[in-house]
Amino acid sequence: MIKNYIFDLDGTIVNSSAEVLICFKKAFERANYQIDESRLTHNVIGPPLKQILQLISPDLKDEEKLNEIIGHFRDIYDNNENDVSIMYSGMYSYLEYLKKSECKVFMATFKPMIPTMRIVRMLDIERFFDDIYTIDKFGTRITKEEMIKDILDIWELNPQETVMIGDAPTDMTAAKANNVKAVGVLWGYGTDKKPLEYEADTVVKNVEELKQCLK
Repeated sequence: MIKNYIFDLDGTIVNSSAEVLICFKKAFERANYQIDESRLTHNVIGPPLKQILQLISPDLKDEEKLNEIIGHFRDIYDNNENDVSIMYSGMYSYLEYLKKSECKVFMATFKPMIPTMRIVRMLDIERFFDDIYTIDKFGTRITKEEMIKDILDIWELNPQETVMIGDAPTDMTAAKANNVKAVGVLWGYGTDKKPLEYEADTVVKNVEELKQCLK
């Protein structure tokens, strides 16, 4: 029986693709760097920032310029008061249901703390989580595998009663490295779902399927 739930954020709970792409476009503009805007699609979203920039502009090799664009993006995204991110259908009520069921609920995201907390407060979902793990939670970058391990250790959770829910293959491999059930959601970012399906213990098409498979 699953008692502990660890959720990814982007592409799992929240569809922030439109907002993120707007902020990337503004960051490149602020850095006076021309890009092929056809590359600004939701397919690039998910990896850490530097990897996303390399997907958007594969010819950009200058570390100084990369860091400049990352700095602009963080400034724009962290302080945006008009975020257009939305929750996926059924996710709010599912998180509310889990909390009322007295399950332990966590978040493990590659987003930094500032934009993560801005989004969860904007969407009024902070109260549903027992703890929120971001890539910079402890001051240095941590992997998804390390996040899950720390959650299990600190909260003294049984891995056999725990599930990781995410839209990326890395979510699934991090779960398996910690002997945690890995459930992939097919509504997340990217069009090629084969890597996710290969790594996941099971995949679901919508929140109702997710709820049913974890009863």
